Amino acid sequence: MLNLYWKSKDQTRNLVEKPFQNEREFESFIFSNQDLLPDIFILYRQIQTGNKQGIPDMLGVDQDSRICIIEMKNVEVEEEILPQVLTYAMWAETNPDSIKAIWLESKNRPEDIQIEWDSLEVRIIVIAPSFKPSVLKLSSKINYPLDLVQVRRFCQDDDEFIMVETLVEIPQLRPKTTKVMGDWSWEYYESEHGKEPTLEFQTVVNQLEHFVKKQGWNLPYNLNKYYTGFKLGNKVVFDVTWDSTKAWSIQMKIPPEISGSFAGKNWKYLRYDSMFKNSNFRLMPNGKIDISELSELLKAAYQNVSGTRL
Repeated sequence: MLNLYWKSKDQTRNLVEKPFQNEREFESFIFSNQDLLPDIFILYRQIQTGNKQGIPDMLGVDQDSRICIIEMKNVEVEEEILPQVLTYAMWAETNPDSIKAIWLESKNRPEDIQIEWDSLEVRIIVIAPSFKPSVLKLSSKINYPLDLVQVRRFCQDDDEFIMVETLVEIPQLRPKTTKVMGDWSWEYYESEHGKEPTLEFQTVVNQLEHFVKKQGWNLPYNLNKYYTGFKLGNKVVFDVTWDSTKAWSIQMKIPPEISGSFAGKNWKYLRYDSMFKNSNFRLMPNGKIDISELSELLKAAYQNVSGTRL
């Protein structure tokens, strides 16, 4: 049994679990609070797959331009969920025109996301209060990227506290040799974007890593297909992203009220992405790759995501 406590200066409060009444309420809550699923924008709810294969609860897209099949259960999930979501994923992969139609009909789709419809990439996300241990073990047999996310709600008077945990199976015989997480590599970046742009990209990542260490923050970074993000838990605080084959920029989780007033010698503020809540900064022509003038903005991004005051 999970017990959650809220420790303040003068007392310790026992938080009472407040389960969702049904799956519809659970789904509506997640849809209305999409920041609980970092870097995923939900495009649509209740997708009809056709062929009478069932209906995935929600369809989204992530920052890596992958189509996200989101399935929700308001009970402890057992192994039977895996063939179900696998069917949804296979439908999405083999019916890109159907997904494209939903994408084009979405009025608020992210402007910076470019989907490769001829080689659609699919990611599966299952959300539930809890999972049987066997689900995590068997999930490694699924060839699609798969996230098992536990979400539980607790309350104290009128305040709600949401516990979000992405389950990860820890390999027993594979010691970590690097802080970089994920399946992508610098060699992959170089093959896709060229040697010089990749060297610039890596230089910025290294500078950000040094800055993070200097601040004493626990923000490991991971290489993704289109961006390299520094994460606090499961939320990206800032990242270096590929805008095109050769061009890259820095994104931070700060509002436009902060980023809009920035004026630098080497960097310029480009735009604000309201979907993923990112402010985007690009190196000026002939600018020096030096993130020092972005330090206060990086601190603001950390404070914004962590909720701490520096």
